[in-house]
Amino acid sequence: MRTGTWSGSAKEGTQLAVRSDTLETDLSEVMGRSYRCIDNCALCCLCQPELLPGEESKFRADPRLRDSVVETHISPEVRGAAIKLRGRHGACHFLSGRRCMIYQDRPHFCRAFPVNIFVGWRIQVNANLSCRGIGLDGESLEDLAKSVLRDYTRRELEQELESARVVFDEFGRNVRRAKVSQSTSSLREAGSVVIEDLADEVGLSRVLAYAEHGRTRQNTSARDIVRLARRSDAASDIEELAIMDGTELFDLEELSLLPIYIDRRLNWNLYKLQGDAIVGYRLSEDGSVEEVSRTDPASVHLMPMTASGSKIFQDYMRTVNARDCFLGHAAHLCDMEGYSYNLAQVYLGALANNALDLWWRASFLASRAESERLDSAEVREGIVFFDMDLLDLPTIGAFI
Repeated sequence: MRTGTWSGSAKEGTQLAVRSDTLETDLSEVMGRSYRCIDNCALCCLCQPELLPGEESKFRADPRLRDSVVETHISPEVRGAAIKLRGRHGACHFLSGRRCMIYQDRPHFCRAFPVNIFVGWRIQVNANLSCRGIGLDGESLEDLAKSVLRDYTRRELEQELESARVVFDEFGRNVRRAKVSQSTSSLREAGSVVIEDLADEVGLSRVLAYAEHGRTRQNTSARDIVRLARRSDAASDIEELAIMDGTELFDLEELSLLPIYIDRRLNWNLYKLQGDAIVGYRLSEDGSVEEVSRTDPASVHLMPMTASGSKIFQDYMRTVNARDCFLGHAAHLCDMEGYSYNLAQVYLGALANNALDLWWRASFLASRAESERLDSAEVREGIVFFDMDLLDLPTIGAFI
């Protein structure tokens, strides 16, 4: 979905532009990766797929499929036809015994999983790292991505890029007019440096303080952005902030909007704030839930990371820093805040807030398993719990 606009600064580093002579495509996130669909997982069947126009016509014309089509999506901002969920927030209408009943006819977005195709100033492929099958011996993610891209004609991709350029250019004018612009390269270079700070409570606090109170001129170099962030006062109570942000994740009335976590045993878990407790529910295909746990959020602390845990954490944040949809998310936030903050502060603030979210989720899961620190396995569980939600953040450009 397209939710906003973004453009880079023309002065420093890479200028974002859609080239008419070629379709720039970035496959770096999926290159060299394999995946295997895990029997009985069905994570993708908990995502409500939109139907492309041609698919909608096909589904409405087929007696086997037409009853599944709805106009209302679980995400209010999504317009158009989709496949309904069982019990409003359960699994896909066509899932039975964790088996797809229309596997050969499944829609585009089902066939694409676990890759996401994002169109911004270029085409970029992201891997949905909430999928437990990524990294297992099996098929090539790169081959899957290329297959999904072949579903589109060159003209269709050019039209998507052209639409993106219109809103990118609008944002570019806005940030320059407000004197808060930064180049793509300075944002990402600064992000790549401060990532090592985000696995440390004091360092993370400094970046968050910089995002809120820093004073940054437009078109500042990456080196000066990092210097400003690291010189900020670490005044925030990071533990208190983590608990506030963590509980806010689960403070939603609609179960379909709650984060989903598929554990190692492939149970589908939802967590909802009720009173003073985070209540864990086991989700069934039909949308029914069973309470399985209660956790006092005040008992969840940011656990220390081991060296291997910190490495996995930082590697993942580097992946986030390289995603065009995340850059678009920072632009969306800048627009929502009325261009009152420099884009560098918004970008690093978004990176730090997502690092805090991941750290808290990993600590929450680890505490339930009675662990006392985050090793590589515990951080990976946090990523499984987190990445699908990060890819679902409001951004500019379009997932196709």
